Amino acid sequence: MVTIMIGIQNAAFISSLINSFVGMEIETHRVNPSGELSTQPYPAGLLDEKKHHFIKNDFLETQSELITPPEADTKQAMTYLGSYHQALRSALADDEYLWPYSMPPKLKPDHSDIEIAQTDHENYVYRKQVAKIRQIERTAETGVHVNVGLTPAAINQLGAQSDQDAIDQLYLQAAVGFMRYRWLLTYLFGATPFAFDNYFSEKTDAPAGPVRSLRNSHFGFGNGFLASYRSVSEYVRDIEDAVTHHDIIAEREYYGTVRLKRSADLE
Repeated sequence: MVTIMIGIQNAAFISSLINSFVGMEIETHRVNPSGELSTQPYPAGLLDEKKHHFIKNDFLETQSELITPPEADTKQAMTYLGSYHQALRSALADDEYLWPYSMPPKLKPDHSDIEIAQTDHENYVYRKQVAKIRQIERTAETGVHVNVGLTPAAINQLGAQSDQDAIDQLYLQAAVGFMRYRWLLTYLFGATPFAFDNYFSEKTDAPAGPVRSLRNSHFGFGNGFLASYRSVSEYVRDIEDAVTHHDIIAEREYYGTVRLKRSADLE
């Protein structure tokens, strides 16, 4: 087990740790002036939604996702994000706006205004399955994914060097640390205590009292399955077993607070 110990006097070490590779995925809805999901098509000025690397349709047709490349300088990552956000805003129709909250805007009672994105056939079929099982209105939530990767300098200073097992342990400790303080991060940056009209199909579906985050609770979008973070092999095995036993539809349906990734292939 690698133990992380930081002396505050070591400014260079802290700098290399903070300036890890960071990429962001920001989801937001296109809405009309009445605060309802837009009926406008995907913005034509953004090129082909199937090929654009940085601005894509997410789960739903109105759900845009801004994706920044990994950068060791967080300021540069924010610069990219600002540029993509401006590009999206500039491509909107005259009567369109970007919804600022992670809970969706007011929905139609029958949820006929929620349209699954048709980026390609395989993704469309998968999303139809998820929407049927998890409730389509839950797919209308949006959020922020932060992708973090340690730089070689940070890995070396943490004592892992080229030892893959030691590097894995660093990431596992980071994952567990994020989950341990998830309540605080959610309270400070992601509290969603309120749902707009028709998010809950029945009044009995809604919580009886205030909650810290509808989105990050069993009231929101998720399946309640959590893989083991004791080792990378156990993490992979648990997700594969969950797919085999039909607890989740596919590997990518794992919605843990922290997801370990190295490539598109889980193994």
